[in-house]
Amino acid sequence: MFKFAQGICVFALAAAGLYAQTTPNEPVQETRTSGIVGIVQGQTARLNALNPGVASPLMGVPCSGLLTFLDDGGKLLKSKTVTVAPGASSPIELDSVIDLALTVDQRREIRATITIPPVLPPSGSTTAVAPVCKLIGTLEIFNTIDGRTLVTLGTVHVVPGPAATPGG
Repeated sequence: MFKFAQGICVFALAAAGLYAQTTPNEPVQETRTSGIVGIVQGQTARLNALNPGVASPLMGVPCSGLLTFLDDGGKLLKSKTVTVAPGASSPIELDSVIDLALTVDQRREIRATITIPPVLPPSGSTTAVAPVCKLIGTLEIFNTIDGRTLVTLGTVHVVPGPAATPGG
């Protein structure tokens, strides 16, 4: 009898562990990041978020997202929640002097992220729903005075999302 009870306990613990690892009703959030790029005094970083969806009045869907700038240690430098219409884009800018207070001899390594908010599964569903829209990011570094572009990064990678979600 003891062996039977012991077996039931082991089975229950294993099942609980599997249940804890699979959370099918959990909303799906997608975060994409650029690579690291440097910025110095007199430069501005701009993250453009493009909604490539079909423009209205066709079947376009506005996309919401959280645009952020992080330093190379993961510290949040600036963020903005946006809703982008189909076929349009929305930017966030990080000024080296105003936002980062960089002086002549300083350089800051930064990256940009775009987080698409989680999508709740339909009521009663056991499967998570992927975000219904995409925002395509382009990170640009340009001279603040003359607007001349110095660097453009367009390749992004999906990463585990930060705890913050768009909300205002």
